Amino acid sequence: MKIEKFYKSTTGFAPYQYQLKVAELLLSGENVILTVPTGAGKTWASVIPFLYAQQTGKLEFPQKMIYSLPLRTLTNSIYSDVTKVLKENEAFEGAASIHTGEYKNDQHFENDIIFSTIDQSLSNFLCFPLSLSKRQANVNAGAMVGSYLVFDEFHLLDPKLSMATTIGMLKTLKNLCRFCIMTATLSEEYINNLKEAVNAEVVSINDFPDDAAIVNSLKVPEGRKAKKTVVVKDETINAQTILKRHMKKTIVICNRVEKAQQLYNDLISLTGFETLSGINHKNIICLHSRFFDEDRKKKEEDLKQLFGNKNGESAILISTQVIEAGMDISCDTMHVEISPINSFLQRAGRCARWEGEYGEIFVYDILELEEHEKLEIETANEEEEKQKKAINNKYLPYDKKLCEKTYAKLKDVSSLDKDISQQLVDEILTNQELADFTLIKQGNFNRSKMQQSWETCEKNMYSQTIRDIQSIEIAIIDTARETRDAFMPYKFQTIGLYKWSFIKWSKEILEQNEDVIFKAESNKDSQFIDWDTLDKEGFTLKPINDPYLLKNCYDTVFVDKSVFRYTSGAGLEMGAGNTCSPLKPYEKKEKETIEYRKDTFWQHNKAIIGCYEQEFKTNLQFAFKQLDKYWGESIDWDKLIKAMICLHDYGKLNAAWQKPMRELQILKGNYEPDEVLAHSDFNELTDKEIEKQSGAKNKPPHAGAGAFAFIESAEAIIDSTEYEDLANSVSTAILKHHGVETETYADFEITQVHYKEIERLLGEIDIKATLPQKARGGRLTDYVPQNNEEWVIYFLLVRILRLCDQKATMNLEKYLKISDHVFQIQSKKRNRNIFRHD
Repeated sequence: MKIEKFYKSTTGFAPYQYQLKVAELLLSGENVILTVPTGAGKTWASVIPFLYAQQTGKLEFPQKMIYSLPLRTLTNSIYSDVTKVLKENEAFEGAASIHTGEYKNDQHFENDIIFSTIDQSLSNFLCFPLSLSKRQANVNAGAMVGSYLVFDEFHLLDPKLSMATTIGMLKTLKNLCRFCIMTATLSEEYINNLKEAVNAEVVSINDFPDDAAIVNSLKVPEGRKAKKTVVVKDETINAQTILKRHMKKTIVICNRVEKAQQLYNDLISLTGFETLSGINHKNIICLHSRFFDEDRKKKEEDLKQLFGNKNGESAILISTQVIEAGMDISCDTMHVEISPINSFLQRAGRCARWEGEYGEIFVYDILELEEHEKLEIETANEEEEKQKKAINNKYLPYDKKLCEKTYAKLKDVSSLDKDISQQLVDEILTNQELADFTLIKQGNFNRSKMQQSWETCEKNMYSQTIRDIQSIEIAIIDTARETRDAFMPYKFQTIGLYKWSFIKWSKEILEQNEDVIFKAESNKDSQFIDWDTLDKEGFTLKPINDPYLLKNCYDTVFVDKSVFRYTSGAGLEMGAGNTCSPLKPYEKKEKETIEYRKDTFWQHNKAIIGCYEQEFKTNLQFAFKQLDKYWGESIDWDKLIKAMICLHDYGKLNAAWQKPMRELQILKGNYEPDEVLAHSDFNELTDKEIEKQSGAKNKPPHAGAGAFAFIESAEAIIDSTEYEDLANSVSTAILKHHGVETETYADFEITQVHYKEIERLLGEIDIKATLPQKARGGRLTDYVPQNNEEWVIYFLLVRILRLCDQKATMNLEKYLKISDHVFQIQSKKRNRNIFRHD
């Protein structure tokens, strides 16, 4: 099927020429930077090439797509829109998933299509995945290797943090991924610099005049000169103006949550709704960041229904920037507080979005802050002073100069189209964006911080590489009922507040009552959760009676229900209330019981190879084709992976490991003479005494021995002049296949009887190597990856090893059958080759 036909059969629309160009470039091996206005179809421009490659079996294209977005709300929306079309058209046979702070149904990024926030994607690549424990920190980084990476709304990323780190990641991965960066509001100069940095082709709608003409006009209604008109007002937004100018669909976008709440409360308190044909309270929605999950999800669903295409109901949405990017909603009347031009254009993209629509956009200035609204607090350093100035800036969260310049420029504009929008962006943003790019280039796109993250796997690197944390999570509790000496803080849903806003509020709160704000103290020196220890640690609630203490950004602050009021309509507000935070549903899950079934060393390793063949090898064809170019030398990567698998449990052949495991299995009554075990029958609830009696509880660790053996034998195993460098990647994958903190290997001695098992296994994959059978324990820190290439190979290998080890342990019979079949085929091929040689 030609791609034009595939486009139409999948989406229902004939493709634009620019969309076909994006597909042509991606499918021919190029990477793309796509710059088109909002509402012009860039989502499908990036998704269709992947689907087409899947359907046509193009092995030169990645088999996994990771679609990253800057906002959780936007991620939810795009995921919903795309998967709905895929299900309706049966355009995709694989599995799709979403991974955000609230959705974690694919924690290891195993599905073929993953929609993720940029925070989740980058934290996985940097080895501090926000949703996993430190023990699992190295599992997901390899998901980026050999994948197709899409970065939507790229302009919304923090230039010095997530944007710089994303560029650094793409430069590090080089040809081991295919990518598409999409933006609507970056200046042409910045696009040119980005093109050079990541070595990509730029596709602009301006290169396709017919497309540009259609997108600019989208068949402007008869009698209209422009699709979107702009009116700049020398006043601020108020509820009466919103009602007066309301036609059918109105969207109001404010810069601050407090302003959105005020307008919403004023609006629903006004009388005379009956004069607005068809509108009622349920069709007036307030959406911002200060809602609990259930209420926010419902609002997102409602607004997509009310403001989606072909919905005829009258409705008003009052929101903040959480809806300004990517959401497929539209209105005929829009009111916006002034913001920088890139933000303004994103907001304008929600007005008259569809064909045949006409809209008016009213732009308002912001009142100067009253003295009582300003934050007065002592600062200890330059960063704190910067934040104090930010909150006292009436344009918060935006830059004052950019807002003022945008406001002035918009006064000279009466309508918007693609050309006018790009001209505004270039005039207002170019100098700032070039200054930002110069800084991040000088910092080598955060690549030294990336390596530090790989080495430490510490979540505290988040604020240096992805997002500067200037928020405090608030949980509302009934302090009279909570037990202070056994308090579990993470069972509560939280709402994020800008830290300095809460500091200002806390001064007012604590003047009235000192026993209403608390922190949860434990022995953990981190602002992030270690999910493995969540149910094992007790916390104590300690009162915070000084607002200055809040400058130290705690993970979560607990406030008594008397401090805030919460309603499903307006969200969290200052003032007396009586609502507690709902509990997090995932905290109620019971811990799974650890249970193993007996398998031999031979069976276990063969099953892992079978799992690799079934679950990974086919999807690695793109990566295999690119790896030689990436490493700079031709390597038999398939054989190397199988060698790694064979040696990963080499330490289990240690006599000191086999003896207690054999004793445990004898006590279980299920042991065959001369078995060389990989696992024993074991249930942690019923077999603790047997484990102690057999000595299995104190058996030596095994991962390090395999890593040491690989290093010692690398020259015989790896057919490469750079075998020592590649051995760093493989041995580290073996060393850390149970956890990232393993650095040593224990004493080991392997008898000849047990050693024959590894000889037999290596013989199956045509490797002849003499491994050390005895060694004193030591450290392996000198053999960790030394450069980007070694780290990336390690990411790919350790991901394969850890996931296949886990899957094969749980489904031994399934993967043994696959492995037996593969080994039989390979054996026949070897015999034929021997016969031909003879």
